[in-house]
Amino acid sequence: MKRRNLLLSALVLVSLTQVAHADLKEVGHEIKDTTKSAAIKTGHAARDAGHATANAARRVGHRIAATTRRGYRSVKQSIHRHDEPQRS
Repeated sequence: MKRRNLLLSALVLVSLTQVAHADLKEVGHEIKDTTKSAAIKTGHAARDAGHATANAARRVGHRIAATTRRGYRSVKQSIHRHDEPQRS
C-alpha cells in the first residue's frame, strides 16, 4: 500500500511538473511575442518621428530659401533703381 501511494504521488508530481513546464513555455512565448510586437511598434514610431522631423526641416529650408530669394531680388531691384539717372 505504501508503494502504491508513493508511486501514485510520484506520478502526480511528474504530471504536474509537465503541466507547469508547458504553462511556463506558453508564458515564455507570449512574453516573446508581446515584446516583439512592442519593439516593432516602437520602431515604427521612431521612423515616423524621423520622417516628421525631416519633413519639417525640409519645409523650413525651403521657406528660408524662398525668403532669401525675395530679399535678394528686392535688394537687386532697389540698387538697380538707384543706379538709374533720376529724371527731374
